[in-house]
Amino acid sequence: MDKETWAIEVKFYRTKRAQATLIEAAALRLNQHGVRGQADKGMLVESCVLPIKLRHQLERNFNLTFVDAADLAIWAAEAPDVLNELQSQLEVPPDDWQYEKGSDHQPELRDTNLARVLSPEVTKGSDLCKELRKLGRGRKHWLAYEELCERILRYLFPNDLHGWHKQKRTDDGLNRYDFVCRVRTTTDFWKFVTQHLDSRYIIFEFKNYSGRIKQGQILTTEKYLFERALRRVAIIFSRSGADKNSVAMSQGAMREHGTLMLILDDDLVCQMLHMKDRGNDPTDCLFDLADDFLLELPR
Repeated sequence: MDKETWAIEVKFYRTKRAQATLIEAAALRLNQHGVRGQADKGMLVESCVLPIKLRHQLERNFNLTFVDAADLAIWAAEAPDVLNELQSQLEVPPDDWQYEKGSDHQPELRDTNLARVLSPEVTKGSDLCKELRKLGRGRKHWLAYEELCERILRYLFPNDLHGWHKQKRTDDGLNRYDFVCRVRTTTDFWKFVTQHLDSRYIIFEFKNYSGRIKQGQILTTEKYLFERALRRVAIIFSRSGADKNSVAMSQGAMREHGTLMLILDDDLVCQMLHMKDRGNDPTDCLFDLADDFLLELPR
């Protein structure tokens, strides 16, 4: 035991419910990196709670020890200070940590040694990011940009959005109201959108401008947000982000009408794509963006 080397990775998810696809991606990445690093065993620690069937399936498929929030709570139970800090970090009441094996369960380290999983490493997000970086900007490329953004969204949020209703209107080809989707409350961010912002639907706009978008584009987007239509949130893809006047206008829309517009530049989009490849939840990035926007909202 003293001579064993372990490959260990820790994943923090805001959403308590285990998202199998993310955990599988993280487990595959850990398995392959652990084998390359000649580790004897591997451990994936995650902040969610794993259903027992999913845990067993993951253990069989990836030759790893899986430690979830319930395991951490059991280990921390003898140190009240540590347990209090754990509860604070996870922001989950201890009563919610129900373990399916029963209260007498004690987490165990698996004896299985690491063996390479014969599955290719997940690189789809990285490939989409490279495609985005290479794509030209301006009127000539707006259709290709719209198509690429749709593929990006479908990769990032396959279980979170439904409908994908495409809108048509006359404009210059750069400033388009591209999609309206129905939100499924699968993660904490989408629950925040539906329960706290009262938005059952979300608008996506793709703006392939060479520079930062200006306040006129924000005003155009705001016109399509309606409280009675349960459509109060928009996510705007803009290659270089927004200028300061656009940010000020989006802040004013939140103050006056309670509508939230989040602006994603290429760097943020690529950040989320890489997060998905690594088994992290890309909606955490959106949550941080919304959190910062609301915390910094001036009077």
